[in-house]
Amino acid sequence: MEEIVKIRELCASYDRVPVLDHICMNIEPNKITVLIGPSGCGKTTFLHCINRLLENQQNAAIQGSILLNNRDIFSMDADDLRRRIGLVFQTPTPFPFSIYKNMTHGPKYFGIRQKPQLDHIVREKLSMAGLWDEVKNDLSKSALKLSGGQQQRLCIARALSVEPEILLLDEPCSALDIKSTAVIEKLLLELKKQYTIVLVTHNIAQAKRIADNVGFLHQGRLVEFNTREQFFHHPQQQETQAFLDGVYG
Repeated sequence: MEEIVKIRELCASYDRVPVLDHICMNIEPNKITVLIGPSGCGKTTFLHCINRLLENQQNAAIQGSILLNNRDIFSMDADDLRRRIGLVFQTPTPFPFSIYKNMTHGPKYFGIRQKPQLDHIVREKLSMAGLWDEVKNDLSKSALKLSGGQQQRLCIARALSVEPEILLLDEPCSALDIKSTAVIEKLLLELKKQYTIVLVTHNIAQAKRIADNVGFLHQGRLVEFNTREQFFHHPQQQETQAFLDGVYG
């Protein structure tokens, strides 16, 4: 299978302190790639490198190569790249206005103005996120009045509204209850039919439930990367087994 993203010798640092150390990884299309590892191991920084959010941070530096469909992401227009590679943050971040305006913000930014087309996007993406039936009669309602789980699904739908190729999710369920987490996981398993997903999580059980491929980061290094089956049942590195056994985390 041709990889959608190829990462080679990726290094990142803040104030010259290394955070990622020569990461090499291929991300396959229409699969869920899950990154696990202890707090501070570089998982969020990794996501911020892939959509170039890191370059907006003062004193941050990136080295190495990231290719999207064999094109260097650092040669691309940043806005276009972030349209193609969407990011959903750990804490739900709806804009402080209506559900409808949240959903049309991105499409309008990228030039879509016709209301029928915008209406179609709103309904289609909210439906994909399993949220349409819950909010279809309240689109003028403030997004901030939604529950935490609904807000996170809105943020996923909002990311989908500009037709990305890849969806990056940084601990999307960490602030949610068990029921909302199950809804999000079911949603992601459906979305991978149309999108490529990269998910960061501390939740090993979640990785076991939904991952196709799993990467283990520790102290900025990619210790191991393999299929879910191989990773959890036949880890190749003692360091991986120690993490799975709870020796550190």
